[in-house]
Amino acid sequence: MQEEKKAAASEQGKSRRRRRRRKNRQGAAPGAAPLQAAPERDAPETAGAPAEQTETAGPAGEQADASEKNVSAAPEEQKNMPEGAAPEASATDGKMPGAAPEKDAPAQESGDRESAAPAGDAQAEPSGAGLPAEGNDALHPAVPQEEAGDQPSAPEAPQAAESAGETGEPCPAEEAPECAAAPEETAEAAAAPETPAPDRAVETEPSEQDRSAPESPAPAEAAPGEEAPESGGPEGAAPQLPEDGEAEEERSEEEEERSEEEEKRLSDMTRTVQLSIEQIMAQVGEEEPAAPEETEQNGGETPEEEGGETVRVLQKSLSGIAKWLLLVLFFVLVIAGFGVAWLYGNATPDMVPSIEVAFDGQTVEPTAYKWKVPVIGNVFKRTYADTLSSTPTALAETVDQASPDFEVSPAGYRDELTVSDSAGETVYEGDTKGFSDFLFTSNGEYTAKLVVYSDASKVPGDTSVTGSETWQFTFTVSVQPTIQLSAAYAEQGGAVAVRVGETLDGQPPVLTASLENPGFFRSGTGWICYIPIPWNAAAGTQELAVQAGGYTETFELEIRAAEWEYNDYYADSQLTAPYIGEDDLPASVEKLLESSEDAVAWANGNFVQPFLNSLDVELAFGTTEYVGRSYSERSRNTGAGGRTATNVVLNTVSGEPLIAPANGTVVLAQDLGGDLGYTVVIDHGAGVKSLFFNLREVSVEKGDELKQGQVIAECGRTTVAEMRIGMVPIDPVQVWRGQCDAFKYY
Repeated sequence: MQEEKKAAASEQGKSRRRRRRRKNRQGAAPGAAPLQAAPERDAPETAGAPAEQTETAGPAGEQADASEKNVSAAPEEQKNMPEGAAPEASATDGKMPGAAPEKDAPAQESGDRESAAPAGDAQAEPSGAGLPAEGNDALHPAVPQEEAGDQPSAPEAPQAAESAGETGEPCPAEEAPECAAAPEETAEAAAAPETPAPDRAVETEPSEQDRSAPESPAPAEAAPGEEAPESGGPEGAAPQLPEDGEAEEERSEEEEERSEEEEKRLSDMTRTVQLSIEQIMAQVGEEEPAAPEETEQNGGETPEEEGGETVRVLQKSLSGIAKWLLLVLFFVLVIAGFGVAWLYGNATPDMVPSIEVAFDGQTVEPTAYKWKVPVIGNVFKRTYADTLSSTPTALAETVDQASPDFEVSPAGYRDELTVSDSAGETVYEGDTKGFSDFLFTSNGEYTAKLVVYSDASKVPGDTSVTGSETWQFTFTVSVQPTIQLSAAYAEQGGAVAVRVGETLDGQPPVLTASLENPGFFRSGTGWICYIPIPWNAAAGTQELAVQAGGYTETFELEIRAAEWEYNDYYADSQLTAPYIGEDDLPASVEKLLESSEDAVAWANGNFVQPFLNSLDVELAFGTTEYVGRSYSERSRNTGAGGRTATNVVLNTVSGEPLIAPANGTVVLAQDLGGDLGYTVVIDHGAGVKSLFFNLREVSVEKGDELKQGQVIAECGRTTVAEMRIGMVPIDPVQVWRGQCDAFKYY
């Protein structure tokens, strides 16, 4: 669009120049005498111009008006032209279709000279020949008004003829030579180098010789192939050519004029750029633009128009730069996108950590994971995430220990563990390391959730895979406590022990058997139950069923018969005294036998003999005394009416000290009267008690904590010693001597 506008402006300038020249020619008198030829320095300018460009004498006012129009038109034509380009020479510039008729002698002589001039002379003319008519007008002063006042004005017909020639219409017959010469002039003007028109007409003061000599019309170049029109001059007359010195002087003046023109053009361009910059700054700062300043010889165009053109050029340049930058950015983004895509494709699942989890020796499969694999450092990562199972997985095997192991390999990852029971209550929350000290308190269904994290490295610049993996599973805890029977058999009067380990529910085990027992007592990390074997228990196998922690275990206990002694007397006076039978205890003592301490007091030292002297047994445990049996009954040890001792009657020295056979607590220390006398009852725990009757003096009181070997009383001449487990008496001598293995379990 800008090039089209510039071309249109150039054409408009040409049209204006043609109109001014026509007016100048029309203002000249048709019958005026030809002016004297210009000095030789004007030859380069006039040699290449058409003959019609030589101005004839006319009114001074018309010449002055034409000069002013030429001066004002020069800057306007210059502004319409592109920067740095010379004004184009038009084929019709300087052509005067309104010249005088052929009857005028000066015009005929001019035509003769034009036809006589060779074509090569026109081509050898300097570039100054293509200058606009304004330059010629300035170099050739106008004829004084009084000389041209009598000349009639040019008719209007030639102007119409020229208009017809420009529009392509045929020319009249009398003007055919001029119309024929127009194409050749156009070709010469196109071939001539373009030079910018001067901003203003160069005014020269004519010399005395120039004033006296009239201007001679420049020879017109005839079109090739056409005959020149007839003229009144001699045929073949050569045109007057300027001398070499004047031509050089003319060329130097033209160069000076061009220098002045270039300086003027540079000044105008600089001012235009300054005005454009001021307008841009005013638009950026949202300030009202300053009023345009009229420059010299602006020719009707304002600096805003010139600045607008510069702004458009700058905008176009900036737009091109922006498009180029966008294109570069696009290609950079494309290349970066391909690079990122390649790196993204190389971030494969093989880079995800491989973590294995085992619980109680069973491998657990993950249920979900979310890992971020580095693609571009730690800035951009590829995420691998999936939910493998929406419900917890169930372990196939039952957990049979109260403290199962959690193994995570490889080590070094941070983890979080949560364990909840069937009711949804959290029983453990922490990590796998702290879970090693945890104990399940009951059997049942549990749910565990383990999350293993891979945290980002704290080392600057180090890239690593981050994320987490989740294991969620259910398991059944069915911990079977250890149940142990101290012996597979036992003799009458002895005892056996049942040892049960820790139960998850914390409840004591339950023993089911035909043998009377006090039940289980807390002992250490488990439970203990001592089962007494009565002296008269039936020999054979007894079944024992132990229920602990939801489990039931059955044992078979073999009871063996002991070889008891029996004594036969003829009279009752021979019976041992004092005698305290199994059912002879007062109610207050039996009540004490029903309860017992839980702690096993003899755990540190077991039992020892409570008498310092050797034992002198008067009546042993399990001995039956008969009075009046027959011989056959004695031989078969049958018969009725006998009594069996469930304790030991010892012959002791009066005042002999009695010591505690094991650690314990005094639950009774008083005189019960009769055969019982002073009685001391010691509770050793777990249902085991020691009873001493018929003492001379008691040294302890109820509630005293006793240590093994501590003196508790003084013996009389006869002392009765008894030991019971619960309500059942057992042989104390076997216990004192360490012959009862049951008390080794606690």
